[in-house]
Amino acid sequence: MNPILAATPTLSEGTRAPQRWSRWCCPLHFMSGAFSPDRSPRLAAAGAPSGPPPSLADITPKERSSLCRADASLTAGLYEKIDRDRALVFRNARVITMLGTDVLTAHDVVVRNARIEAVQPTGSSLPADAVVVDATGRTLMPGLSDIHAHPMVAGWAQAFAGMVRDGGDGSQLVLPYELQLFELLACGITRIEVMAGCPDALWMRDGVKSGTLVGPTMTVGSPIVDGAPIIHSPLMTYGVGDLEGGRRAGEQLADMGFDFAKPYSNLPAEGYEGLMEVCQRRGVRVMGHVPIAVGVEAAIRRGQQGIAHVAELFYNERGPERRDAARRERLVRLMAEHGTWLHGTAAVSHRIEVIGGRLPMDAPDWDHMSTLHKALLAPDSPLLAMYRNNPDKQYLYDETYALSCQSIAAAHRAGVRVLTGTDYPNPTLVAGHSLHEELVRLTQHCGLVPHEALHNSTRLAAQYHGEGAADGTVSVGGRADLLLLDADPLQDIHATRRIQSVLAGQHLLREPALRDGFARIKAAYAAMPPVVLQMPKLT
Repeated sequence: MNPILAATPTLSEGTRAPQRWSRWCCPLHFMSGAFSPDRSPRLAAAGAPSGPPPSLADITPKERSSLCRADASLTAGLYEKIDRDRALVFRNARVITMLGTDVLTAHDVVVRNARIEAVQPTGSSLPADAVVVDATGRTLMPGLSDIHAHPMVAGWAQAFAGMVRDGGDGSQLVLPYELQLFELLACGITRIEVMAGCPDALWMRDGVKSGTLVGPTMTVGSPIVDGAPIIHSPLMTYGVGDLEGGRRAGEQLADMGFDFAKPYSNLPAEGYEGLMEVCQRRGVRVMGHVPIAVGVEAAIRRGQQGIAHVAELFYNERGPERRDAARRERLVRLMAEHGTWLHGTAAVSHRIEVIGGRLPMDAPDWDHMSTLHKALLAPDSPLLAMYRNNPDKQYLYDETYALSCQSIAAAHRAGVRVLTGTDYPNPTLVAGHSLHEELVRLTQHCGLVPHEALHNSTRLAAQYHGEGAADGTVSVGGRADLLLLDADPLQDIHATRRIQSVLAGQHLLREPALRDGFARIKAAYAAMPPVVLQMPKLT
């Protein structure tokens, strides 16, 4: 018998994964009309899901959208391009190297051709024609990482468009991709992992790699691989019903060039096994949710390389297991033994309780949110009301944030490698900006000290992506992805927001350009049509 099937836990009726292909699975899809033929001609042509789940249901886009166009005019004048073979010097900086706990004072960091060439005491000789950034009184460190990102691409917007009066295909509500990439860099994010990919995300990844776009280094995961009823829009989901469907999904995502597979909560055990078989054969890593029908322990033992939220350790439990400290310790020890990576995503765990009405709205980056998300997540939003009033969802809000913080602390103590990620644009989480909130939550509530949180967002993230030993550090040979701050984040983690300059390879953003770029983003949102929510009717 397949080991994953033999290890499948026995679940109570209250937590068993649904085994029917539902027309609507949650309030979001009721509101968006995601499965309603009159809201989406493409879905109508494919047929609304009904009856037993198919082996593989897939209407995800296979071609990139019309939004994939490089338009340098959107960021004109923001980036200072450092010519090939010309040096750039951060002079007289306090340097957080991320080599152990080393912090250097009064040092120059010399960069050439997107690599660090020298780290030397200030006063040493410098290249004659170098571009010089005065770092006196400032702190230089590696760029940060959001290893759980969901850029607002065309498919996401289309999934939400049915919730907006005259929403069309949603493209008019999407911030141009070049400005999205700028926003991440301007917040000090020089690396992201896209957790539900599509051809548009692959286009961004490849554009950054080739130099036709400026942005963070990107890895891109597959569309969600889920089972019946699928939890997110079918425009971003492979719906898998059996072993063969899981195999087909694995082959397809590998053929399309996604960097990893993302299993999801309702994927049946047989489909999960098929996905794992193919991914292991083809060398594709697996990072995602833990299917309810599989369970955390079985997924770890089966070889899932990463778990995309710490809340997965308890989220689907309704009984005493949800708070069982002994169970938590057993799971994190098992993760440490198997080398399983973990996304903390403490901020989104906090927002889950906000959605459920258990905690007050706390959105420090609200001003930077898109017009669409401001409407969807306003305190009087009908979307939030539907979530809060759904009796079947109440257990999901039960101490999710406190339990997440306890679980991150336990994982960290056990030696589990905890990566920094936000799950933006989930409720009131904003591209780039919310990573700074995540760092605060990790250090204030989850048992990490500032150096540990910063290490996990820099050097550890580079290791996770299989890069060189010097990457994610300020040391000779490392990638020139650097962040210059006006204060010391080791003394106050909030200082990561006090950004003076960002270097991404050969592209430098100085503080005036940061202000200018953020103003362009606000102007772009202001030029979008007003968002008026509507309640689609069942058909």
